[in-house]
Amino acid sequence: MRAKEIMSTPVLTVAPETPVRDAVQLMLGNHVSGLPVVDARGHLVGVITEADLLLKEVEPKPPPPVVEWAGPWLWFERWVGGHRKAAGRTVGEVMTHHVITADEETPVHELAARMMRHQINRLPIVRGREVVGIVTRADILKVFLRCNEELAAEAQRIAGDYIWPREEVRAAVKRGVLVLRGRLASPGRRATLLQ
Repeated sequence: MRAKEIMSTPVLTVAPETPVRDAVQLMLGNHVSGLPVVDARGHLVGVITEADLLLKEVEPKPPPPVVEWAGPWLWFERWVGGHRKAAGRTVGEVMTHHVITADEETPVHELAARMMRHQINRLPIVRGREVVGIVTRADILKVFLRCNEELAAEAQRIAGDYIWPREEVRAAVKRGVLVLRGRLASPGRRATLLQ
C-alpha cells in the first residue's frame, strides 16, 4: 500500500499569520492534533501540533537559546525552539519549521518508519511543495484491518511483479496469515520473494 491509498484529503491547513487561538479552535473543533501550515501560494512552510502549543503553558518558561535555530534539523529545532514557541502569538511563531513529509507513492512501511524515526504523529503528503493529503498513525493502523481477500490480492500483485515466465505463485490469506504456494526457478529466488 502507498500513502495515496490511506491519506486523508482534503487537508485542513492554517496560514502563518493565523492567531494561535484560532488554530486551537480549528484543531479542537475538528478533532485533530496538528495542522500543516501553508503560505499564500499553498506551499507547505511548517506544521503546528499540540506539542508546539503545550510549550506555551510550561512553567518555568524555557530560557532563550544560546544559539538561534537555523538549519534543516528537526531535533535541533526541538532543542532550541522552546522559548520561541512559548512566546509566540501566531501560528508562524509557534510552528515547527522543519517538516518531515512524504509523497503519494511512499509505501506505508516507509511512512511508519519515518514516524518512528522522527517521533512524529503525522506526515503531510506533498506533491512538490503543495499539501495534497495527510497520514496519521491511526491511518497506518487501519492497514491491519484489511480483509483477507484484500490482503491476498495485494500479495498476489506483489508476487506477480516479481515472478518470471514459467514460475508460479499463488497467495492466500486465512485469518490475517499470508500463505504463498507455487514454484520458482531457484531457492535463492524463493528467499528473495519471502523477504
